[in-house]
Amino acid sequence: PDERFHIRKDNSRFYVSGVMTVILGKDETVLGFVKIARDMTEQIEAEKAVREKEILQKLVGAQEDERRRIARDLHDHLGQQLTALRLKLETMKKLCGENEELCDKVDESQLIARQIDSDVSFIAWELRPAALDDLGLAAALENYVKEWSHHLNVTAEFHTSGLKTVRLPPETETNLYRIVQESLNNVHKHANAGRVAVMLRKVNDEVVLIIEDDGGGFDVGKTAGNGSGFGLPGMLERAALVGGTCEIESGKGKGTTVFIRVPVGGDNG
Repeated sequence: PDERFHIRKDNSRFYVSGVMTVILGKDETVLGFVKIARDMTEQIEAEKAVREKEILQKLVGAQEDERRRIARDLHDHLGQQLTALRLKLETMKKLCGENEELCDKVDESQLIARQIDSDVSFIAWELRPAALDDLGLAAALENYVKEWSHHLNVTAEFHTSGLKTVRLPPETETNLYRIVQESLNNVHKHANAGRVAVMLRKVNDEVVLIIEDDGGGFDVGKTAGNGSGFGLPGMLERAALVGGTCEIESGKGKGTTVFIRVPVGGDNG
């Protein structure tokens, strides 16, 4: 038996499982050999793809666990300290009496403390929103789009159909949520859009997610080809992890639309 890569005449590699057998004559003399070879390339590549998917799923799971831990620490520890700071400042303001200069300094400090508190809450919420675990994807996305719109001052709408009372597998919900985050992050950083729409609906046995903006758009072919930013590889990987597909339509000055289709039950196999 022999298993190894071989080289074709065109220099491409293929993996072969072969067995060499001796051919004997009636007097046990060696007449020759026969080798039966089976091309195992597709099987090897399929096994490699499964292993890579399993590794990626474990990495994504570990990343989400770490996000959850950091978000909890930010909320519980730093959030409490910021609350204590704001209470101290409030006490100082009461003690400054008619000293206007000191009162103004305390007011400025209070504004800074409130802004830091707001930013920390926003970061913790972006890392891992409690609504995603407690209420499900539709509720979490509705809240996320609303808060994102308010925080970045971009008009954004969220629409859903058939999923308000339906819970998807946790891995599916997490990956779809992260795809929306990445898409809206791209809108904020690159699109210069005035309006964004996020649509989530159940169509037969699929969940369809659409993120659409009226921004400047980009050349999808060039961006995918040169490996530049926009987080497109990550979005494609996340869709594939749950058995789904990701399509992106865009063009200079034509905005961008992201289409995600995922089986309702997810596909972790």
